[in-house]
Amino acid sequence: MTFPAETPVLSDGVVSLRAPLDTDLPGAVERYTEEPGGSFGADDARNWMGFGIAEAWAAGTQLVFVIEYQGRYAGSVGLVPDAMGNASVHYGLARWARGAGVAARAVRLALAFGFEECGFRVIHWWAAVGNWPSRRVAWACGFRSGPMIPGLAEVAGRRTDAWTGWILPGDRREARQRWLEVPVLETARVRLRMWRDDEADRISAARTNHATAHFLPFIPQPFTADDARWWLTDMDEQAAAGRRLNWCVADVSTDLGLGNLTLFNLGGDGDGELGYWMHPDAQGRGVMNEALRCMTSWYFGASSEGGFGGTRLVIRTAATNKAARKVAESAGFRYVGSEREAFRLATHQDDRVTYDLLASDL
Repeated sequence: MTFPAETPVLSDGVVSLRAPLDTDLPGAVERYTEEPGGSFGADDARNWMGFGIAEAWAAGTQLVFVIEYQGRYAGSVGLVPDAMGNASVHYGLARWARGAGVAARAVRLALAFGFEECGFRVIHWWAAVGNWPSRRVAWACGFRSGPMIPGLAEVAGRRTDAWTGWILPGDRREARQRWLEVPVLETARVRLRMWRDDEADRISAARTNHATAHFLPFIPQPFTADDARWWLTDMDEQAAAGRRLNWCVADVSTDLGLGNLTLFNLGGDGDGELGYWMHPDAQGRGVMNEALRCMTSWYFGASSEGGFGGTRLVIRTAATNKAARKVAESAGFRYVGSEREAFRLATHQDDRVTYDLLASDL
């Protein structure tokens, strides 16, 4: 496999990819040293920009471009060929250029070069688990999600788990599915927001109880702080895959987490399903009723006005779960039927009841 002898200039009219220039050096040093704990120092950045990139290109070991945006150095993107006719893509952006889609534009230009000029068959991507900005770029460029591989990468001298993905020459270079964002919603009493990492103990206390063990036997008991942290990570994963949105129901004045509201089983037909639970010290105050009404108003709202644009919501629960049924009925959901012995409890099979709410009901 052969590559151009000199770095070509690629552009989409907003972002350009090119070889490094002497004038890029201050921006490159700033970028490589602005993140604490990085592996590059100022001297490393100077050597890399001064001759390392050119040497790697000449040897065919790395095909690295400088990203130019608004007439200045904004970062870099590179392709690393392998012996099987494939390559991996790596990219990084200066802080000042983030949030404007610059990295995704740069990666799309690099993909076009890699497939059309170099003839790569597959281009891979990986990022350390938790590097959401990198994952967001891969998502926006159409990479297929691969497995999370334990210990795949080494970052700052430590082995770390990594997300993976890949893209093929004929794939569209745009997001394959929606990435759900959790909106902050408020009423006079409650705020619906994301849970914070420092609230794991609060979640643990709320999920460790007899009612949870009885009605949701698949949830471990006790539900530890580690279980809570795993659950929060999974909620982030579900949102990134476009499958689930999850809110902490918090007191609007103190921001204390009172309960949880989950929107899941989201289909392309505008349907969704709801699940909810409350911390024991917040039960019996009508908090979840208010949270449900707030969330359903957003869910059925037009997307052009900041809503979700949904058409139908359902709540399914055990027939004997009086508390969950009372919340559904108080929030205006209508009972539509039951299925015999379709809900597994800790001790036996219960009937499953279904409630729904339509946009037309509002």
